Order: sequence, then C-alpha cells, then structure tokens
Amino acid sequence: MPFCLRPDGWIARAQVWLGTLVEVVLPAPDATHSRFVAAFAAIAHVHRVMSAHNEESDLARIGRDAHRRTVTVDPATYAVLTLAKTLFRESGGAFDVTIAPLLARHGLLPESAAASGSRCGRMEALRLEAGLGVRAAAPIALDLGGIAKGHAVDCAVDALRAAGARRGLVNAGGDLRVFGAGDWMPVRVRRPAAPAQFLQPFDVRDAAVATSANYFRDGHGMLVDPCTQSLHPFPGSVTVVAPTCALADALTKIVALCPADSAAILTRYGAHGFVLAEDAVQGATTCAASTANLRLPHAAAA
Repeated sequence: MPFCLRPDGWIARAQVWLGTLVEVVLPAPDATHSRFVAAFAAIAHVHRVMSAHNEESDLARIGRDAHRRTVTVDPATYAVLTLAKTLFRESGGAFDVTIAPLLARHGLLPESAAASGSRCGRMEALRLEAGLGVRAAAPIALDLGGIAKGHAVDCAVDALRAAGARRGLVNAGGDLRVFGAGDWMPVRVRRPAAPAQFLQPFDVRDAAVATSANYFRDGHGMLVDPCTQSLHPFPGSVTVVAPTCALADALTKIVALCPADSAAILTRYGAHGFVLAEDAVQGATTCAASTANLRLPHAAAA
C-alpha cells in the first residue's frame, strides 16, 4: 500500500473505519478539532451506507429489494454506482461491482453478502433512475470494496475543504489523497516480494494514489476476474495516480486485469499507472514525464 511521509509540523489523527486505519493529516495552522471531526464524519457516513455487513446499508437494501422495487439510496452511493457503471462499460466488464457472489464462492466474502439467486456479471441488470433510485432486473449483490474506500477519502477531502482547510492528506489503508497547493509529497510503495521494504517511485501534489497488491498473502492471488469467473494470478502490484481517490482505487483493478487495454482508460481520466513485478526494484509506468501533479525521479515509461 502507498503512503506519504508526514511533513514536519503537520498533525495527524486516526480512527478505524472501512475495515482499516484512516489517518487525516493537516498542517498545524489548519489542524482544528472541528476539521478532524468533519473529515471522520464523512468517512463514517460512507462506511454506514456502503457496508456489506450492515443490514440497513444501501448495499443490503439493493440486494434485498431492488429486483422488486426501486430503492432510494444516499447520494454518495448513487455517485459510486454511476462511476462503477461507467468503468464497467469502458473496461469491457473487468471492473464489476456485482462480483459479490463470486467473491463469496472463493471464500473472500461471507455467503450472507450475496443475495439469494444473484450471479456475478449483472451490471447490465442494474439501473440508475432519477431521484437517486436504483433498480435491478434480477436479484443482485454488490461489493464496493474496489471503489468505496477511495470515495470515502474523496468525501473526507471535500469535508476538509468545506471546513476551510487549505492543505492536507487523507490515507485510508493505502488509498490516499493529498490536496492543496504546496510542496511535493514523496510516495512510498511496498515491494511485492518483500513488503517490509519500500520503493519511492514518484512524488505527488494535489492528487490521489491507490495500490492493488497481495502483500502478506504467501503469493496467493486475491484479484477475482469477473470475465473468467476465476482468481487472477497477481504476484506484483499496481499503483495508480489519479485526480480522485475513487478513480485511483477502481483503476488499479482495471490495470491489473487488463494491462494491455488500460492505457487508453488511464489517459481518459488523466491518470497514470505504475506496475511492479513480484521481485522488482523498479517499476514500469505509463507516465513518460513529470506532470503538474506527479513528479518522477526519471522518465521510465513502459
């Protein structure tokens, strides 16, 4: 997972949400109690409405009722589903949030997370209606693990900005976003074969970063390919730098599953990918030169 070293004079607060430790870091002049409260409230809200384990969450209500009637969801859930449907179409089905039944089959989610009669690959059955409505043409079970955490980080950044914070950093278990003008932030990424060791492939400012990898899993692949309905061998790691954390989070899965076809999608969203092989000490990147938001130590385009 990527992380930024905390700049001198910045103050951090952390809480556990979304199954991980969420850290909010602000420069001392901006580090007021009310701003930290606002950021964590935004994270907690996404946790509540998009949890796969809360029977009253939007995900649970969609799985239980959307094939019978329209389910009205929270604006955050609607925004995530809108982006998910777009990425499903653009990736040829590689990014699919109806993957919950397949994850349950492989023991990566409890059976209760998959709605009765639901199957993987039913994004076409999911309809978004006016007024925050969600409807499904057939029973459907959603897993937003590939995008919701990133969206929560974006919501926390929005809350911090609304509360007057000019600069800051939010990191939710490796889904991180740096916001505001200022100095470059060095990003460190774990080596896939030696997770206790870190590489520093680039610096960012006013950008989001996310990584997909199988650290500490003894080489067992954990990415599920919706197109083949199987576990995808994934010994390396993929890191994406994008304008928002929801995009960075989701695009890592597309790059990992469709490396040959992902460059055009990354370009469309102003994003860049960094791929580390299992034993790599230097990665390949789609970024040929430094940009306004991403600084390379040297040009190393794949």
